[in-house]
Amino acid sequence: MNLQLYSIRTIIFISSFLFIIPINEAYSPSNQTYDLKIDFYIVMSIPLIFNAFNLLGTLYIFYRTFLRWKHDYKSISLSYRFPFYIAITDFLYSSALLINLSYSASNESKLLRNETITWPSPICEVVGFFMTFFVLLNILLVGVISFTTWLRVVKEYYFKFGRFDYKIWLPITLISLVFPLITMHNYGTQEYWCGTRPHTIMLIISPVIIIITLITIIFCYIQVLQTIRVLKDDNSSVTNSYNNYSAQCIEIEKKTFKKVLTYILVFIFQYIPILIYSILKFLKISNIILLALTPSVISIGGIGNVIQYIRNEGLSYTSFSNKKLEEGTDDTISINTLNNSQ
Repeated sequence: MNLQLYSIRTIIFISSFLFIIPINEAYSPSNQTYDLKIDFYIVMSIPLIFNAFNLLGTLYIFYRTFLRWKHDYKSISLSYRFPFYIAITDFLYSSALLINLSYSASNESKLLRNETITWPSPICEVVGFFMTFFVLLNILLVGVISFTTWLRVVKEYYFKFGRFDYKIWLPITLISLVFPLITMHNYGTQEYWCGTRPHTIMLIISPVIIIITLITIIFCYIQVLQTIRVLKDDNSSVTNSYNNYSAQCIEIEKKTFKKVLTYILVFIFQYIPILIYSILKFLKISNIILLALTPSVISIGGIGNVIQYIRNEGLSYTSFSNKKLEEGTDDTISINTLNNSQ
């Protein structure tokens, strides 16, 4: 099956479900005919539930990473650092969201009196700024991971990331700061929380970054899969004495394909709804369920990250001696080894 065609069909299929949500007229609590309390509970409870699972998942990855760092000679391979880094950005976002919603959730009585329930100014602007910063940091980190995988597998280009991988963190941190800093006046009170105000430039910048990152992920991982498939086909033509290498390559392809689909689908569930919400918000169209799902779906990334981590590493920690061969295979994809066998 053509990997590119399959991936595109999968993305279209999953994305189509995002348009099932009914769209109403411009949303404002003052012009709704149903109970404001129900709206309040929906908008508060759904994000907080997802956020709780996200926080627990990130803490679990922190714990597992600490065990590996402690017992494996205080050295963590790249394949384990990337999930840890994603968990850091998820934790930062979840912490900011918890601070954001905790104040609003405690002010239900103000909502019934048609008063503002969010943090007062200038705290609200600061909270909105960091919410945007942490979201951009997460998006760009996922894009950098895909690009790095493409360099290692397709181009077979290896380079050191520096102490604490600063060559990864420094560029994405600077870029994530630039856009919020140049749009400092775009943050403030929304209906139920602090964030980006309507009709601001960030409603254009955010979708553009999401689209560019999604295209990058799809391109890089399709190239990775195609490279491994070509290598597998090449190894299938060698003599029987090298059949073990071909079998190894087939197994790598299966594992990589599963990881690729997970990365792409998790990103779709995370940020395609944000993309749709930004467009609808710009058009003054909204819906109470879509409003509640918007901060919630970003937490799906953290939940998906921990699910994938458990699938790859298991629920319990395995020592370095038992995972040495698997870790080496996962880190380098065994491209050079397989090529040398020919």
